[in-house]
Amino acid sequence: MTAVVEVSLMESRLRHVEMGTGPAVILLHGMAASSCDWAALMPALASLGYRALAVDLLGHGDSPKPEDPRAYTLNNCYQSLEAWVADLALQPPFILVGHSLGGYLCLEFAVRHAQQVAALALVDPLYKLGQISPLLRLFRGRANLGAKAMEAVPLELIDRLLAWDLTSLAGFSPEARRQIAIDYKRASPNILHFAQDIQDLTPNLEHIHSPTLVVWGERDLTLRPASFPALVARLPNATGHSLPRSGHQPHIGQPVRVNRMILDFLAEHIASG
Repeated sequence: MTAVVEVSLMESRLRHVEMGTGPAVILLHGMAASSCDWAALMPALASLGYRALAVDLLGHGDSPKPEDPRAYTLNNCYQSLEAWVADLALQPPFILVGHSLGGYLCLEFAVRHAQQVAALALVDPLYKLGQISPLLRLFRGRANLGAKAMEAVPLELIDRLLAWDLTSLAGFSPEARRQIAIDYKRASPNILHFAQDIQDLTPNLEHIHSPTLVVWGERDLTLRPASFPALVARLPNATGHSLPRSGHQPHIGQPVRVNRMILDFLAEHIASG
């Protein structure tokens, strides 16, 4: 049996950037990304009287990257996030915004701390293993192999692959493509081990009564698009919007449209400062 390595509080002290004052909006990125994912949304939130806080999750961005692969469990990822939120001493309730893996963590936090969450905005959120594409599920059982591949691929190749989009689904600007590639390369390759611990959150969704917005790309090739309407139906107080001609990262490919959806949602449910 493989031993699980717990990450100490000091080892997992997460880094974040913030902007603005007012009700707190916590922004959680997806796998192999960083707080830079929210570069377009943060100033928009700040201009409307919110305090936007974008964190780098464990193993990502400027946050700690333990060397031991056994430290990369979803529980350690979640616990480090929970400790970071506690350190901020925010005045609850606050708002959670998450993409993909970040959406999973938002839902988990809302299940455990319902009274602290005023609202959730989720972009192509992960919430169960069955959403994941067959190809990615193959790597899930071979995290060490995936980690080696992640280390080996050059940054420039990632940038070129992101630009090679025959269907023009992504809509990434050259700057966005470059940042995605940089974040991919600076993340610990061991983050792929997170996928081994994905639990089905479906049984607990009925306990999340906070107003929830779910936005997804109709042509998401990472998580099955058909899974998102099912999530909306399971949540007691949720609305959903699909985006045609968009893939797994509509908040980067169509930032103006996605930001407008999130800001309108918050204007309806939250009183900003």
